[in-house]
Amino acid sequence: MYRTMLKTMEEMTASVLDQKESPGAMYINEWAKLFLKAYEPGRKVVYTSVYAFPMELLAAFDVVPFDFEVAGAMMSSTDKGVEMMKTAEDRGYAMDVCSFHRCSLGASFSDCFPVPDLLLTTSYYCDQKAKTNELLSLFHDREAFLLYAPWEITKESVRYVERQLRQISDKLGEITGEPLDENRLREAVRSSNRARKSHLELLEMLKHSPVPWGGGDLIAFSINGLMFNGTEVKEKLNEAYLRRLEKNMERGKARPEKHRLYWFAWFPVYDAGLFDTLREMEVSVPLCETFRVFWDEIDEDRPFEGLALKCLQNPFIGPVQRRMRGLSRIAEEYNLDGAVLFATPACRHANAAHRVLKDTLAEEGLPFLLLDMDISDPRGFSREQMKVRLEAFTEVLDRHV
Repeated sequence: MYRTMLKTMEEMTASVLDQKESPGAMYINEWAKLFLKAYEPGRKVVYTSVYAFPMELLAAFDVVPFDFEVAGAMMSSTDKGVEMMKTAEDRGYAMDVCSFHRCSLGASFSDCFPVPDLLLTTSYYCDQKAKTNELLSLFHDREAFLLYAPWEITKESVRYVERQLRQISDKLGEITGEPLDENRLREAVRSSNRARKSHLELLEMLKHSPVPWGGGDLIAFSINGLMFNGTEVKEKLNEAYLRRLEKNMERGKARPEKHRLYWFAWFPVYDAGLFDTLREMEVSVPLCETFRVFWDEIDEDRPFEGLALKCLQNPFIGPVQRRMRGLSRIAEEYNLDGAVLFATPACRHANAAHRVLKDTLAEEGLPFLLLDMDISDPRGFSREQMKVRLEAFTEVLDRHV
């Protein structure tokens, strides 16, 4: 089922790309091609959190990364999502388990996803991902590895994470039959650094008003696009988006905007019409926290140390105040009028932080909206209720200006 979805995605986007350059179609096409490789006989498949794990390390090995959470999100964008969730629920997984993971578990139980050779995830971003990783390792009888990142950035914590990355590298060498080629890792790091540079250029262009890109498309790429870190694909995608934004700005191709919002965390993958509603209200989202560059350039001569530091610099580690770092400057540079926290029920990072985020934003004079909607289970969703809340928030923004 999922393989068929990927094949359809690949074919449809390839048809678009035959006619014109489209960074959006290119991104979806590369995503489909990458995950399709996981179904090829003889491929070594590594389940991982593509939005959190340092993908540069995987790029140095002949493995195919596959994220069951990203795959479950895609499935949840169709009517098959609830079907897969019910499959997991029938096995005893409660409704308060993240809907992404219920869908992923149901799809795995239904043999929709490829079989992994190794499962990797991280201690940050998602608590339930680590548990689901463990459950699937038992289901597939494969080894699972949790990359744990301490809260503080010290010489000791960098060395601690570095040692774990080296252990993972050894494990990748075992499953592929080839030890790490340090030249490949250095090249992956160089590629990542080049992509970081073009990423910063994209962030500069998003300061333009009206914004030439934003909303759901930006947030989706900010998360799922990380699967290509350490490869030429990520560099090419960034360059394609730069060209598109330049053209949009030259042509004045941007929707009218009355207000500009900063977006915390995630967004619904089912057809909620969230960003369509915002566009109708002339509200844009030029920046989300998952698109910010929080890491330093990686030292290619000390790649494990550099990747360890990149992990530790993630703002979802440690006190929630790290997510607010630099917000005053960002609010001014991006001409922000307010912020939204999308708080899916099962996500501790989203829900537990809301009061701190709200109070900090109030100090900056920015209105705040807590938008509590499930990320992929539409069964409790009300489009009318969502629209009323967004209209009320827009009225707050109108009065605040």
